[in-house]
Amino acid sequence: MKKFIVFVFAALLLLLQPACMADGAPITADKLKDGNYSVTVKSSSSMFKIVDCTLTVNGGEMSAVMTLSGTGYEKLYMGKGADAASAPDEDCVYFAPDAEGRYTYTVPVEALDAEIDCAAWSIRKQQWYDRTLVFESASLPDGALKGGLNAVAVCAAAVGAVLIIVCALLLIKKRKSKTA
Repeated sequence: MKKFIVFVFAALLLLLQPACMADGAPITADKLKDGNYSVTVKSSSSMFKIVDCTLTVNGGEMSAVMTLSGTGYEKLYMGKGADAASAPDEDCVYFAPDAEGRYTYTVPVEALDAEIDCAAWSIRKQQWYDRTLVFESASLPDGALKGGLNAVAVCAAAVGAVLIIVCALLLIKKRKSKTA
């Protein structure tokens, strides 16, 4: 019976694993409800650390206000540094200091869970640095996605169901062993 319970538990976990992992498909604005959401942003560089980010979804478009940990970058260009060097200055996003003097940048967001090229202009070095940003959908609050729960809620429910099934099987086994 122990082998059977272990087998059932392992099979259920294998079946539930895809539901608990991101499918890798980027999430576009049309899949989100309009609103403002605090999200986590991964950066390819420790020198470009985003300490706060508010994602705004409005009318099928997304933008984000990112707050950096430092004040070393004057402007951003959404693309590669090589393209930024020849782009008109109006294509750049300049910093705006927040109430605490931290640099914030309002940038367009094409999709969540997708790598987005971003070039940052160093004030001190006077050159562009290529960065890659990923706005993470896993950090969205429950209810942000249209027509469904986010992956964390689905995963939590699935794990709970597995635990209930395993506990029920263990109780059945225990009762059978007492009556024997």
